[in-house]
Amino acid sequence: MDRVLNKKINKQSLVVLPILAGVSWLVFNNWLAAFNVILGGVISWLSIKELSWAVKKFFGKPMFQVAIIGLSYIKIGIIFLFLWFLAMHGLFNFWGLMAGFLAILVLSTREAYFHVRRQQF
Repeated sequence: MDRVLNKKINKQSLVVLPILAGVSWLVFNNWLAAFNVILGGVISWLSIKELSWAVKKFFGKPMFQVAIIGLSYIKIGIIFLFLWFLAMHGLFNFWGLMAGFLAILVLSTREAYFHVRRQQF
């Protein structure tokens, strides 16, 4: 990702996630939902960072697709184990995780779209 785009996504994530977590805490009156909103957002943000790093590091090299796919499988496995650990300890809220995950996904997609539009002549 471009550095400017990366900074915009980081700044907006730091604003959107706490607001969304606060709203979910007020609406559902449950700290677990707010915690999972933040957690889902952080997982999504880290996934985007990892994918950006992998593309920068391996793009144009032999076995590019294999490296990206292999790292994606490892990342999914780590996320699964982490969420399984949370579920075993009663700290799992599906809707909170999805809200945080989708907030960062929508935010990064929106910023990438605007970035591409600015690049076109």
